[in-house]
Amino acid sequence: MRAVLSLVLASAAAMTIPAAARADTDLQVVSLSNRADLVSGGDVLLEVRLPQDVAPEQVRVAVDGRDVTPAFELRRDGRFLGIVESLAIGDNTVTATHASDRAELVVTNHPVGGPIFSGPQIQPWYCVEGALDEQCNRPTTYDWYYMSSVTGAFNPYDPDSPPADLATTTTDEGKTVPYVVRIETGNLNRSQYRIAILTTPEEEWSRWNPPQAWNRKVWVVHGGGCSSGHDESDAPDVLNDFSLQHGYAVISHALENNTESCNLVVQAESVMMTKEHFIEDYGDIRFMIGTGGSGGAMAQLHMQNAYPGLYDGLTVGATFPDIPIQDLLDCVAIQRYFDDPSSWGLGIVWTELQMAAATGKFSTSVCRLWTLPGGPTGFAMAFDPRVGIGCDVPSREPEKVYHPQDNPGGVRCSLQDYLANVLGHRPPALWGPIEQSIGQGFANRPYDTVGVQYGLRALQAGGISPAQFVDLNAKIGAVDLDYGSQPERVAANPDGVAAAYRSGILNEANNLAETPIIDMPGFLPGDNVEIHDIYKSWSLRARLDNANGHHDNHVIWYGPDQRFLDYMGTMSDWLAAIEADDRDVPRAQKVAENKPGAARDICDHPTPDVCDAVFAPQGASTRWGAGEGIATDIITCQLRPLVESDYAPVVFTDEQWAQLEATFSTGVCDHTRPGVGQQGAVAWQTYEAGPGGRPLGPAPVSRVLPVTGPVDGPLPATGGGLALAGLVLLAGLARRARRAVPGTT
Repeated sequence: MRAVLSLVLASAAAMTIPAAARADTDLQVVSLSNRADLVSGGDVLLEVRLPQDVAPEQVRVAVDGRDVTPAFELRRDGRFLGIVESLAIGDNTVTATHASDRAELVVTNHPVGGPIFSGPQIQPWYCVEGALDEQCNRPTTYDWYYMSSVTGAFNPYDPDSPPADLATTTTDEGKTVPYVVRIETGNLNRSQYRIAILTTPEEEWSRWNPPQAWNRKVWVVHGGGCSSGHDESDAPDVLNDFSLQHGYAVISHALENNTESCNLVVQAESVMMTKEHFIEDYGDIRFMIGTGGSGGAMAQLHMQNAYPGLYDGLTVGATFPDIPIQDLLDCVAIQRYFDDPSSWGLGIVWTELQMAAATGKFSTSVCRLWTLPGGPTGFAMAFDPRVGIGCDVPSREPEKVYHPQDNPGGVRCSLQDYLANVLGHRPPALWGPIEQSIGQGFANRPYDTVGVQYGLRALQAGGISPAQFVDLNAKIGAVDLDYGSQPERVAANPDGVAAAYRSGILNEANNLAETPIIDMPGFLPGDNVEIHDIYKSWSLRARLDNANGHHDNHVIWYGPDQRFLDYMGTMSDWLAAIEADDRDVPRAQKVAENKPGAARDICDHPTPDVCDAVFAPQGASTRWGAGEGIATDIITCQLRPLVESDYAPVVFTDEQWAQLEATFSTGVCDHTRPGVGQQGAVAWQTYEAGPGGRPLGPAPVSRVLPVTGPVDGPLPATGGGLALAGLVLLAGLARRARRAVPGTT
């Protein structure tokens, strides 16, 4: 008997679950691969957290009565985990039951083709030939590549005929492995995702025992631009030597690529779905780091502020805090004025330097590039409803495209219409004749020019004359909803303004303090004279300061030498230090206090002072030129009266002042006050119920219910034989003994 008892106790000790993996009191079911209400694809990673006196063998897990207990095991880290599959679309009730407790969690499963929180999906939508359905679903495929030790390039890998030039790589964990990469390609949310990871066809692995070369870090690659795609697209390339060689997995999704989809809500949804799939199939992620420049920076910063927690760190280049809507449309209006000398007043002449000064930029080339018709950088055309950028509809079904006379009810390709789920539509009180004829308002556009004094800084600095200032502001007008010109200033719909802020389309950086950001705006003097003018990194910094009182999570690397700095290693070190900080303090504090030495502002070419003088921002946005601060985050400004003494020592003639009074009859922008409706993004909004969004609220948690009958179904075969019987017996005796003592449960 003594030998049997020793065996039972030894088995019990071997099966002990660490206290951290135990529930404090009651049985719990926890969704780990995603929030329980945002699951997609029919499967989910769950943990059953057990009270101290309950062994895994005593628990039955079911989904709507279907026994799924065999999916759960006590894993290496001491947690009782399982992947539950074959979830129905909609709500699925997961129950974990033992003799005296029952925990219940509702898991809401969404279609693999979406949507989840982005609202009604963009239409029309074109699938590539071979799709299985209208959601563009298709079979998952796997391809193999290797790095050539001769050419230093990736080539297709044939496991039946291994190449003689197969290279090896040593990861950042010191593991030297054959440099062979598997790429998984599939579809989520109506478009393609890709996952690359170091492994070989011979290696046996699972999400419980991942590929040995993977360092449990994920590198997310993004694309540039800002387009309104309406089709299934290729995800960005994941054969990224820079990250794979160090052991990172690399993932991407077509709809986080700004070149395909400049819709932050759809982007975040797509990244979330891809991340969930990765966790369920590959394993737990230690760090997930975003990387990308221009539109890739915009996408990362948009998503992480509106949906914080998607990423652990951001590495951004050619930085945009958000879509520069005001700058783009201002440039169109200003450029149209400059390009038509016949509209200038008598005696008015503009030089190139004066034009640049009036726009608030270092050179006229910036606005020209923004507005170049049909050019590769004419991104302002994103607001043209007949063309857009990357809209697909004009090339596939031109008869469906909006035209103000020929097809007023057609598909509008403008960027604001691509974001209509988020921004909403103009109310009937604002409808023009076309909107009245079709019975629906166009999408709200967060663009407002009332009270904006274009060229104010240039006037104050003596860069332009009072006559030029007056003429520009009297004649500039605005860009209308059809991308044409109108003589009147534009006033934005307050509901659309509020939606732009709350959604994060205008990114106030209020949810970014917990995210380390390495910002690499540019390294050549020319970066100030094209669309990636580097003031935008300082704009982001100002927004961080305004929202959070500091920018301790943000470092800027600029000047030529930033090309040679190790941003991957620095970000990894930064995140590792945060991870190791076990203090009970806010994460933002850990981010600020755990910077590695390289996580600091750097401009060292040839010396910091010279570098800063040459490569720091030398120009900014149109709204900065109009007197706004470097943050340039005001859509609709609050107004103050037009007062002549405010311009001293500038003096206007009586005729000029009368013209200013006519132009600014309601007042001019007061940049000492916040904008109208200005507010930070509301984290994790859903647009299922319509434009404007509503916060998802706290993630669902399991609830404890009484057990009303016996625990049905077989127990999982994980203990075995006499040891299992002993464990159950000991647990029952221990529970009975505690309940015999007053004050215990």
